[in-house]
Order: sequence, then structure tokens, then C-alpha cells
Amino acid sequence: MRVGWVLWSLVAGCGFAGPPIEGQVLAADAGFDVARCPATYNADLPGPSRYRLIPDGHPVWIQSDACAADLAGATHLVVLSSAAELTAVSALVSAPPIGTAGNAVWVGAVQSLTATQMDEGWLGFDGNPMLAVWGGIEPNDHGDNSEADHEEQFVKIERPHAYLSDAPGTDNLGALCECDGAPIAENAAALLAALRPGS
Repeated sequence: MRVGWVLWSLVAGCGFAGPPIEGQVLAADAGFDVARCPATYNADLPGPSRYRLIPDGHPVWIQSDACAADLAGATHLVVLSSAAELTAVSALVSAPPIGTAGNAVWVGAVQSLTATQMDEGWLGFDGNPMLAVWGGIEPNDHGDNSEADHEEQFVKIERPHAYLSDAPGTDNLGALCECDGAPIAENAAALLAALRPGS
């Protein structure tokens, strides 16, 4: 036991955190150098993250897979961390020329399947409660104002709104990817997988 403790102390002292605990919320790697981000992460948005706009329209799962494949363990659909970031992303989506499919982008958020209220159980792809900046009649679960059928479990930012809207994952929308050195958290990834068609 003492030898194991000494070895763990040495490993921990070298900065290795060991394997993630199941369900653990993973934050962006503070030591991650954004210079490692792919050159396609050049959207005109303030840092410290870097961003890539995908104008072509696809369902949320395809867009999420595309973002995650750009730099494994470091890229994902954008996770909004402040109202200022939401405003900046909204301005990007709304800027002329109009060229983003569906005049909207997917962002990295998903609703729990156990939610009973439309504004309940929203989780960012970082594993933390989503920044909930809804507007108008949103969230409305496909306009029926009932969460019983779980019709809209994903989030988009739609031109010209500076707020979030819930949407079904099957809509063919553009996407905004973020490079910040963090993978999709396990709890968010599990929800994304559970809601994938054919699951």
C-alpha cells in the first residue's frame, strides 16, 4: 500500500491526473496551446478559444462528429460560457452574406431525457448546466409547450436572434465548432449518443 501511495504521489507530482472518473465534468485544458488548433478555426470571434463555422447544413450528430474529429479531445460544438460569447456568435450568424444553412448554427448543448419541464435539464457539452439565455417563446419543445414527448432536445442560435432556441436534432443547420483543448464531457456525450437516431 505504501509503495502504491508513493508511486501515485510521484505521478500526481508530475502533473498527470490519471484517468477520468465516470461522469466527471472535464474543463478546458488551461495548459492547452490554441496554436495547436487547426487552421480552419479562423472565425472572427474573441478568444481564448478558437472557432470554426460550418455553413453547410446537417443534423446535430453529424455536425458534432465533424467538430470532434478536427482535433481529437480538443474540439467540439461550441459551449457558450457567457452572454458576451452568445452575442458574438449571434452577430457572426447574422452577418451578411446569409450563407449558413437554416440561418442557424448548432451549439454544444443537450437536454436530459428525464426532464419534465421545457427549461429543465439542459447540459453544455462541457458537462455543466447550460448557459440558459432563452428568448421569445423559447424553449417550446416544437411549439406544443410540453416536454412529455421530448421533441426538441438540442440548441441552436438562429439569425437574427441573440438568444437560444430549442430544436430537434434532425434539422439541417450549420454549426460552430470550438477548439479549447477539452473533449465532450462523458455525461453530455452519453445523452448525445442516446438521442442519436437508431440508438
